[in-house]
Amino acid sequence: MNGSKRLLSKMIANLWKISTSAKVVICVPYTLLQAMEESARDSNIGIGSQNVHHEVSGAFTGEISVEQLRECSVQYCLVGHSERRQYFQEDNELISKKVKRLLQSAIHPILCIGETLEEREAGEEQSVVGNQLAEGLKDIALDDLRRCIVAYEPVWAIGTGKTASPDQANEMHQFIRGQLIGLTNAAVAAEIPILYGGSVKGSNATELLAKSDIDGALVGGASLQLEDFTSIILSAQN
Repeated sequence: MNGSKRLLSKMIANLWKISTSAKVVICVPYTLLQAMEESARDSNIGIGSQNVHHEVSGAFTGEISVEQLRECSVQYCLVGHSERRQYFQEDNELISKKVKRLLQSAIHPILCIGETLEEREAGEEQSVVGNQLAEGLKDIALDDLRRCIVAYEPVWAIGTGKTASPDQANEMHQFIRGQLIGLTNAAVAAEIPILYGGSVKGSNATELLAKSDIDGALVGGASLQLEDFTSIILSAQN
């Protein structure tokens, strides 16, 4: 729940300048979707939403549907972000419904999964993450799974200043890749990007993104700092 038209305009102008070959997607609040659509026109910048409702339409005041997102040219949408799970009690069943609804409307879901500090300290991180992944992608056809993106965000490393070490992050990404192979097959699993999200910033992006199974970054607070965000994008490009 951050950002403004002014910040978005500066961000887009900055991205035009660096002309990166890395794929950049900006997931903005609903009120900025139209401005995002206008600013990103004729660019390779992807337009993303932070949330969606799982029903097509109806008496759900304050919610937003896939078709309303499509009217703003949305191509990507976050699903199951840790804050949605924690503050809005979204469970795996609801998240699965959202993933399916997005795929039906040709929007790429970015499925967020990750464990809390308590779960990691109890040695439950693989069990928790594996379950979130399996339930979030349950009963989805292989061709649709190819259009999914997974984002691993250790909840204990979001906005805390703590970051999973590159080796810790890559170890979990390797586990997730293995789980994806079990849910699909090696060929499909290789096509599904796995992003790392957990206090990614300019100072640690290069080391994180150099790891074998980290395909990109889900950037939080650092995206509001243009210099930091640009540094992360250039790290991805390199």
